[in-house]
Amino acid sequence: MYDLPIIPPKKPSKLLYRKSSAILELERLANIEDRALHPSVDSKYLAPRKYRDDTANKLTACIVKYISLCGGFASRVNNTGTYRQKLGRFTPSQSKKGLPDILATYRGQSLFIEVKVGRDTQSEHQRRVEQAQEQAGGLYYLARDFEKFKKWFDNL
Repeated sequence: MYDLPIIPPKKPSKLLYRKSSAILELERLANIEDRALHPSVDSKYLAPRKYRDDTANKLTACIVKYISLCGGFASRVNNTGTYRQKLGRFTPSQSKKGLPDILATYRGQSLFIEVKVGRDTQSEHQRRVEQAQEQAGGLYYLARDFEKFKKWFDNL
């Protein structure tokens, strides 16, 4: 008669993400800043700022925001190159190989922050940049989650 379609097996469910106290503190500080930037708007109409640190992009955003909220300067570095449609691939950027994901300055101190999530590891170029930064008197940090980064940063 009729054959029922084959139902593919479900993907295993991901572990439930729980925000650390450090992320909750970042959200609180960002909401306070938002209220100060928009004093004429009733706070109930301002969208709450939400952060996570379970991917490299989200962790990078958390770190950049936290440094700026603490009065420092931080910027994400994009050195992936440019996609060329004619060639069908990325062409390398002109920036130095191994630069960290975040360049920051806090209280006159140069900070290089490399973001690694999961099984991601440093390349040889990144290790060379780490050595050069530390020899020049700057600080280098390998960030794997926001809570540990915040502890390190707050102790500067």
